[in-house]
This record gives sequence, structure tokens and C-alpha cells, in this order.
Amino acid sequence: MKAFFQDLVKAISNFKFYKEVKDFQLSRGMKYIFSLIFLITLALSIRYSYDFKRGLNIVLDWTKQNIPPITIQNGIVSVDVKQPYKVVTEDFALIIDTTGEITNLDGYKRGILLLKDKLMYKESDVKTESYSLSNIPLLKLDENFMNTLRRNIIWIVFPILFISCYSGFSLAKFLHIILFSLISVATSSIANIKLSYRQLFNIGIYTITPSAILGALLAIFGLQLPLFGIIYSGLYIIYLIVAILNCKEEKLP
Repeated sequence: MKAFFQDLVKAISNFKFYKEVKDFQLSRGMKYIFSLIFLITLALSIRYSYDFKRGLNIVLDWTKQNIPPITIQNGIVSVDVKQPYKVVTEDFALIIDTTGEITNLDGYKRGILLLKDKLMYKESDVKTESYSLSNIPLLKLDENFMNTLRRNIIWIVFPILFISCYSGFSLAKFLHIILFSLISVATSSIANIKLSYRQLFNIGIYTITPSAILGALLAIFGLQLPLFGIIYSGLYIIYLIVAILNCKEEKLP
């Protein structure tokens, strides 16, 4: 791992390093990029998991204060509260009614309606979805359930976030490396620097480091940079061009 961090620092701070990079085995470059993606994914997954848990705590606290204990047994809802039970805000309504008095969410912009045997969710005036509860043998939505969820949800969410982010980032970074290799080919041709595509690909793997780190830092700290896509691409292109130019062999006198 020490070698990885040494390469990472050199990839950002030392353009002369790319004279070595071009002759690295492709396996070394692949190991580097996958390690970089792993590091970024780990940091972002921790951040996103923290944000998720913080949001979940707000939802659970609101639920505890506003929704009575609900039991679903063999797909049938039972609630020990006077019905229809309504919690209505400015643009959202939560309604529990197992009596059949209320059957839709007409008159509300958005909302959730829990009926005797199904759940309705209204996202907008043109989109309402209905879900049958028949596949639920037993579920008790009470304080004990919410406390259990609060304690354990992170161990479910984190692996899902990590796997999805790692897969997405890996695909995105390799697409970027392949796409921007066209600039590498053009630069080496114009500057008359003889480099194989494998060597250019190696350079592309390491020169993506500053852009990838910048994007990760902005995401971790929740910052937004105007025109980030242009800045990301511009930084990558600058590093590619300067790195390739530094691979030019000096003529002996």
C-alpha cells in the first residue's frame, strides 16, 4: 500500500514520473487504478452512509411522534387508533384508514395512504402507485422496530452503497481513460513522441488521479463547483498533454 501512495503523490506532483509510468507493466497500472477507485469509494461510502443515517434518524423521530404502532399480519393492517388517521403538512399527507371510508389521495399533492390490505403512494397528480401487502406474514411497525432499524440499518446500507459506487466509478473511470486516450494519441503524434497505445493507456491511468481526487474531495465535503465537468476534463487533458510531453527522449549532443 505504501507503493500505491507514493505513486499517487508522484502522479499529482511530478511530471517526470511519467517517463517511468509509460514503461510500467499494465498489471501495475490496473492495480493502481483499482486501488484508487477503492480508496475513493470507501471514503464516499462512509460519507453517504453517514448522510443516510442522519436522514433516517430524522424520519424515525418524526415517525415516532406522528404515527401510531402498526401491525401487518397475513397482509392485513391493524392499528389501535381512531380512523381515518391523518397527518397533513403543506404538500404531503399521511393517512391510515382500514375502515374503507377513504380509498384514494384525491385532493392532496403527494401522500401515503395505508389501507386494510394495501399501501398507496402518490408522487404527483399524474403518478400514484399501489402496493399489495399480501406477501407480508407479520410485521410490527412500533418503537422496538424503529430502534432496531436505527441500530442495524447502516450494516445493510454500507455494503450496498460500496458495491454500487465501486462498480459505477470503475466503469466511469475506464470510459474516461479510453475516451481521453484519443487526446493522448493526437498529442504523441503531433509532438512526434513514439509511444505505443499501451504506454499511452498507462499514462492515462495515472493522469486521471488529480481529477478523480478533486471530484472525491468535493463530494466528501458536500461542495459544488460551477462547471465541474469542464474543470474535471480540463485538468485531465492538461495532465495528459504535459505528461506525454515529458516522455520525449532528449537528444544527445
